[in-house]
Amino acid sequence: MREIKIVLPPPDLTEISANFTLDRGRVSVILTESRRRILRRRAEPIIDGITYRAARCDLGETTEAFLGKYGREHMDRYFTGRKRIAYMLTPVTEKPITTIGENTHAESHSSRYAERIQEDQVQMHLRTVASDCLRKFMTDEVSILEVGCSNGYEISLAKMGFSGTSCVCADVSPEALEFAKGNSPAGTYEGFIEVSGNWDETIGSFDIIYSTFGATDTSSFHKIASFARNNLNRNGLFIGTALNRFAVWDLVLSAITGKRGYAGNRLSGIIPTGDSRYPVTVLARNVREISSNGILHPESFRGLSMLFAPYNYRRINRILIKIPFMRKLDEILSGIFPLSMLSEYILFVLSPATG
Repeated sequence: MREIKIVLPPPDLTEISANFTLDRGRVSVILTESRRRILRRRAEPIIDGITYRAARCDLGETTEAFLGKYGREHMDRYFTGRKRIAYMLTPVTEKPITTIGENTHAESHSSRYAERIQEDQVQMHLRTVASDCLRKFMTDEVSILEVGCSNGYEISLAKMGFSGTSCVCADVSPEALEFAKGNSPAGTYEGFIEVSGNWDETIGSFDIIYSTFGATDTSSFHKIASFARNNLNRNGLFIGTALNRFAVWDLVLSAITGKRGYAGNRLSGIIPTGDSRYPVTVLARNVREISSNGILHPESFRGLSMLFAPYNYRRINRILIKIPFMRKLDEILSGIFPLSMLSEYILFVLSPATG
């Protein structure tokens, strides 16, 4: 579990560790009643050198935001046994927060991540397999909404041979949208839409909503599923990937190399910055969490990357990725149950829930 450090100035001169959520520069925290001196003494807490004003806020809403970010498996640790109080911390100055590095929407990092993956051969292999899966559900003149912009590789590959297929790209980051405009092959996207970090807009009705290696790993799955449901037509499909919490190869290598802390983060569902392919904290999930979203109904699952080592073991990847047989074998094994449920990523197909 990742926590934030809050420093109280004199006369307290205390450092507090607290769970948190971050939304557009404001930090929400839930503290035990014994720490209410933040409000009582009108102190201005400091986080990473930035001064904040603290004000009490709604505990229920803050709790829901916390659980949406970290998952209900952490409820016992943070919400039982002692009375809790929620605070909203707002920066005293207008200077944006850039040092916390825990923004799950990855608004300022999307383009940097997109540039990074172009040098990652394993990631490109996974994107090719994901694109091939997308093609199985495509027909001529299908409409696609891609959630989370990159370099357009998967969509451009999937659209080959289909006439009249259109794709619109949506992202929370203006940087990511600009990157996609300048780096995707001609004809990949017919439009670009900037959405809010809450993913609560209705921007159209699409046959397929596609989101891989990005928004579904760095945002609340409930938010992304709701956004997909609001923008899918009646017979539409939501196709995407989720970082697998129980990726066996990752956990085995972490145990062998002594990275028990990383393995623990993987199993807890929260992988901090620097321990994955992403420049921000990412959320790992399993099939049960995806299936129980209550908004979309699961149609099928398969795995991605059973044999290739995760991001922390790139030396192994450099050897394996050069062998065509290994790439093909990885694709085959990742699609076979139960190996599919132990792969690095889960590729899911969901449809609008009925009833």
